[in-house]
Amino acid sequence: NIEPTWNIWEFDTVTQDLRRIISSDLVAEQGHDTGPTYLPDGRIIFSSTRQRGNQARLLDEGKPQYSGLEESGDVAASVLHVMSSEGEQITQISFNQSHDFDPVVMPNGKVLFSRWDHAGGNKGINLYTINSDGSELEILYGRHSHESVEGLDNVQFAATSITPNGQILVPVSSFDQTKLATNVIAINTNDFIDNTSP
Repeated sequence: NIEPTWNIWEFDTVTQDLRRIISSDLVAEQGHDTGPTYLPDGRIIFSSTRQRGNQARLLDEGKPQYSGLEESGDVAASVLHVMSSEGEQITQISFNQSHDFDPVVMPNGKVLFSRWDHAGGNKGINLYTINSDGSELEILYGRHSHESVEGLDNVQFAATSITPNGQILVPVSSFDQTKLATNVIAINTNDFIDNTSP
């Protein structure tokens, strides 16, 4: 018995129509698809455990296809993919041993997203940017900024949003947080790559 997966749906507020973006049941159930957002050209960028690019590489090497697990070995890593507005031409654009999620489009056209970095015992969720074709991946903010912010230690950078004037807003959240409520802060990525590093 196959367990259902998270799928991406679109709701038309005018016609009240609801449609699953990937119409094929077989293709839709190949992975958990989350966090979609529209790109300026109408395509959709999202996070998925389907790992299309990883599996194609394995097939090219004559190996069986499988989804790579994140460091804990418990769940498949969810990384960024792009597809047409009709759920076709699904292409993996990011590669990570952990999760890449929460993509949003910046005014300059780059995609801002959160990446779970977990290397050498130094773990945290940081902000990265990438082009929608997978090129020019770079860290934008946060690698050394997990210290105390607004009274919370172990601060993580996820669930970002962009204001109409291009300001990046991030809820102040922590792995150690005991309450759901949080404040939202603006991050000055024009002048800083970390909290105290111009």
